[in-house]
Amino acid sequence: MRHIVEDLIRVEGVIGSLLVGRDGLVIASTLIEDEDAEVLGAMSAAVFGEIDKATKRIGIGTLVDAIIDAKDGSILLLEARDVILTVVTQRMVNLGLVKIEMRRAAKNISKAVPI
Repeated sequence: MRHIVEDLIRVEGVIGSLLVGRDGLVIASTLIEDEDAEVLGAMSAAVFGEIDKATKRIGIGTLVDAIIDAKDGSILLLEARDVILTVVTQRMVNLGLVKIEMRRAAKNISKAVPI
């Protein structure tokens, strides 16, 4: 799984990426600080879970992905099997390219994780 998150940081403007279980535990990370990965992992699982509940409640179905924009960058979340793929980017990044690469990574995760 580590190689999947490492491939994502090759995209220009991507600062880091990680795979997180629905429980918030980090499976793989490219972030230098383990503490940062743990905080981001917990936040990713919590935010993804809450947005998923809200989208189901208002009748638009299961959450597929989300983008959180901040002053200096973005955090992108995408579900792949039962894990959440999280990518942190700089402000000036091609979000479309990042999303394409995340979907490619999700396919690789699906191949690596049995049903």
